[in-house]
Amino acid sequence: MDFETLEKDIEQLNKIYVNANHKSRERYHELYDRIYENLLMMESEGIIELQKDTKGLYYLRELLINDGPEFSYTVIFWKKGDESKRYKIGVCIRGIPICKPDLK
Repeated sequence: MDFETLEKDIEQLNKIYVNANHKSRERYHELYDRIYENLLMMESEGIIELQKDTKGLYYLRELLINDGPEFSYTVIFWKKGDESKRYKIGVCIRGIPICKPDLK
């Protein structure tokens, strides 16, 4: 996946109203998982950069699976070499995961 396609997926994710019905919530989680997996791949290929003071993308999944010390966690990322459009991806053990533009 290229970064432009990722941005389209993030835009689509944020248009889903998760409380509308079960199908919309299911679609949201499927799209979030796809975005997350693609971010892992993009990080390993050097397509994206992460904010330096984060624990990384793997920590998001670890937090959900193992109930880490935090109740929520967010990672800021951007396309390598272009920090003007930043995004955040996060999880919360009490709510839905997020992936959206990081508005400074």
